[in-house]
Order: sequence, then structure tokens, then C-alpha cells
Amino acid sequence: MKFIKALKDTFPIFVSYFTLSFSFAIVAVKIGINSYLVILMSIIIYSGSLQFLLIGIYKKLSLIDIFIASFLLNFRQLFYSLTFLDRYKNQFYKIFALTDETFAILTHKNNGRKYELYVSVLNHFYWLFGTVCGVIFVNYVDFELKGLDFVLVSLFVVILLENILRKKKPFPFLLGIFSYFIFYTLNVPNILIFSILFSFSIILARHKYA
Repeated sequence: MKFIKALKDTFPIFVSYFTLSFSFAIVAVKIGINSYLVILMSIIIYSGSLQFLLIGIYKKLSLIDIFIASFLLNFRQLFYSLTFLDRYKNQFYKIFALTDETFAILTHKNNGRKYELYVSVLNHFYWLFGTVCGVIFVNYVDFELKGLDFVLVSLFVVILLENILRKKKPFPFLLGIFSYFIFYTLNVPNILIFSILFSFSIILARHKYA
């Protein structure tokens, strides 16, 4: 059965998704976000790095700032989803559920529409299941957040190191550090947004005129 095959193929993702979403739920509830809203975020946002980012900035930035940060953070998905335009035509849920991990599986395994749907639904379920378990845990178990709130920093450090080792192109990372330092020195409000926009503009200009 294709469902069993999808289940086997996505099991490694279950392990990572459950761990991350469980941690996300604990941190989100502990900083004051309503439990139902935390679960809703995992249903309609369904983006690990974005959800972790949001719980760190939602009280600090305006809605437009959050929109810009969200757009730029997930901008990469615009490019790899283009390869699935014909494959996912009028299949809106599968377009919505196309995460990095789902894309990685489906790129190498074309087993038909049912298999694609099963992979998408299972991965989404894993993330939601971990979130619900985290919400239940943090609401019914006396738990100290101390140390766990560092999971956001750890997540982005791992992503950064992975990209540095894989791409072996240090310019974007050095530019990001430099941009943040400049705007921090100038005491500019909303440093994150200005740093991202400045770095993004420099990289685009560099590619255009290189």
C-alpha cells in the first residue's frame, strides 16, 4: 500500500518534527501565547523556522515587520515549488504542505498523487501531533522553561552552520553579521528587518552586476 510506503519514508521526519514542534509548543505557551493559538499556528502556518521566529518577535515587531520577516525567511520555497507547478496543479493542500522535508522525499520518489498526498498529510500530522503533545505537557506538568528557550537560537545556529558547510560561500553570512552590527551601532529600531532587507538588496545587486 502506498500509505504504508509513505509511512515508512516519513518516519525519520516524524522523529525530528515531533521533537521540534514539542519544544515549540512548550516555549510558546510558557511565554504567554494561548494554547489554542499555538495549535492553530501549527495547522495554518506549518513552518518550523517561521513559528520559532514568530514566538521570539511577535511582541517586539509590528505586523508589517512580521510579514516582511516571514516572507524573506520562506522565500526559498518560492523557487523549489516552481518545479512542482505542473505536478501540483489545482492541488492546493499539497502546495500549502510542501515543506523542505516533503520536497526532499517527493523529488526523489514519484509514486503518484496518492503517495504525494499521504506524505504531505503525514508530515503535517507529525508537526501538529508534536505541538498538541507539547501543549498538553506544559499545561499539566510543572515544568521550568529555563534553558529550553535557547532552542530558537540553537535551531538557527544549526541551520547557519549547515548552510556554511554545504554552500562554502561565506559572503552572505558575513554580510548578515556586518549588517546587523551597522544597524545596531546606529541604534536603528527593528534591527532584524533592516538587516535582512539591506543584506538581501546587496546580494541581489551583487548577482546582477557580477
